[in-house]
Amino acid sequence: MSKPHATLKERLEAIVARGILRLPPNWIAKLLGKRRRVIHGIALDPTVQLSLELFKLTGRPTMDKLPPDRARIEFAKLVPIADILPRPLLDVQNRKIPGPAGEIAIRIYRDKPGILPALVFVHGGGFVVGDLDTHDPPLRELAHLSGCVVIAVDYRLAPEHPFPAARDDAVAALAWVQKQAKALQIDRMKIAMGGDSAGGNLTAATCHLLWETGGQLPAAQLLIYPATDMHNLAPSRETYAEGFFLDRGLIDMFIHAYAPLPGQTADPGVSPLLNTDFSGQPPALLLTAGFDPLQDEGLAYGQKLMAAGTPVEFVHFPTQIHGVFGMAGAVAEGREAIAACARFLRDTLGA
Repeated sequence: MSKPHATLKERLEAIVARGILRLPPNWIAKLLGKRRRVIHGIALDPTVQLSLELFKLTGRPTMDKLPPDRARIEFAKLVPIADILPRPLLDVQNRKIPGPAGEIAIRIYRDKPGILPALVFVHGGGFVVGDLDTHDPPLRELAHLSGCVVIAVDYRLAPEHPFPAARDDAVAALAWVQKQAKALQIDRMKIAMGGDSAGGNLTAATCHLLWETGGQLPAAQLLIYPATDMHNLAPSRETYAEGFFLDRGLIDMFIHAYAPLPGQTADPGVSPLLNTDFSGQPPALLLTAGFDPLQDEGLAYGQKLMAAGTPVEFVHFPTQIHGVFGMAGAVAEGREAIAACARFLRDTLGA
């Protein structure tokens, strides 16, 4: 998708927001005063709370109130406000690879020469929004910090392409990287897979499908606040249903777009937590946020992996919301989230 055109009002709002969100957190906490949001004794990060309040003041519509094409434009406008500046790397390439229904666009990030481990990354966005550009800054940082080649995948989006289109593209992209490892100067036995939110779902679903069909699984998996159960309502989906960006209405819109058929949310391919066999899954990093409606299903998924014998590293940011991986320009935990993923890749793949 080409970069969205912002109105003068939107550009001014973004400039003001970026300036305010880079104030010291203790200043922002004082500014909020008694308005600080506290749930179960934990206070929401003041910078995040202020950013949510600022967005509400703009009067801009939430994505669930927009048609998919408009939602994608709005998401692309919002992302840079809290993100870090793109880091220059040794090499960044855009390519097209064969997919199950035409070509798949990918972006390859490399910051070191030689034969390297790799990460195939599938972006978040509820299967409806997001693209190569919305996740570009954190993936550049991840490639730099991890020493891995990072390959971002621009899979087909719902509702135009419902389940299993996104999963099939993710499977095809991983298989292509594995097959082309030598040409890409990648160690074929050290290829991980990962993603945030919907991308975490697609990573988990891909690993289960490959285990069932005898395909080559990734060497490790990054599950960044993954959506793992679209059929059942976990307690955190109720507790954090409103006011923390990923609201109930937005989740419902994403689910209906991706799995529109009756009973489809009970399919383990859609809801990986509902798999009955967790054998043979790759080592995982499971990252969660305290004010995220998806935290319970993410933790439950990690616990099922552990119960089946898979090593799992849990990383939790209690004061943060869904999306912290892409907020490194506004909150320290955003930078820590990227660094945690990089450490896991280095430790697991030997990057």
